[in-house]
Amino acid sequence: MTDIDRRTLLFAFGLASVTRALPRAAGPSGTVAVAKPGANRFSFASAAQAAQSPCKVTSADSGGAITAFELNALAKTGPFLHVHHREDEWYYVLAGTFLFKAGSNEYTLPPGSSIWLPRDIPHVWANTDSTPGKLLLTCQPGGFEHFFDEIGQVPPSEKNPEKMGELMARYGMEMLGPPIFASAWMKAH
Repeated sequence: MTDIDRRTLLFAFGLASVTRALPRAAGPSGTVAVAKPGANRFSFASAAQAAQSPCKVTSADSGGAITAFELNALAKTGPFLHVHHREDEWYYVLAGTFLFKAGSNEYTLPPGSSIWLPRDIPHVWANTDSTPGKLLLTCQPGGFEHFFDEIGQVPPSEKNPEKMGELMARYGMEMLGPPIFASAWMKAH
């Protein structure tokens, strides 16, 4: 019978950590990233986009692992129905009540609720309140700040379904349908 060393035996039974063998996700210099209230760690080209979706952790901060945002959602607004093929998303409701439709299921989420949306699941969400709402959004892997930056550079008069579909496609997404409150979106754009 072959001799098995203690370490091999421990790994076989899952009793030893393999974390030393895994790459560490960290910023380029392994530095801490801090975003104070009102701060934005990504330099958006549009001040309006910076105010709507302040980036609290950039892809560069996390070594590409995640990007995190604080999303400010006006009443009765939200994105088009879409699907991500690159990112998983985690949302946490800070203020407002949000309706999330994921696949064939609907979820009404008040403050303090969260939802995990794995890639390749069609989804859409909206702030259903009559007042502004706020979400935390974490995208894994990082890089989604570039999508929001491009959205902010599109003039409001050009934010039509065709243009948004083209932009989504450049970032590994597909637009599948209208926002939940499509009539409100059309009036605002």
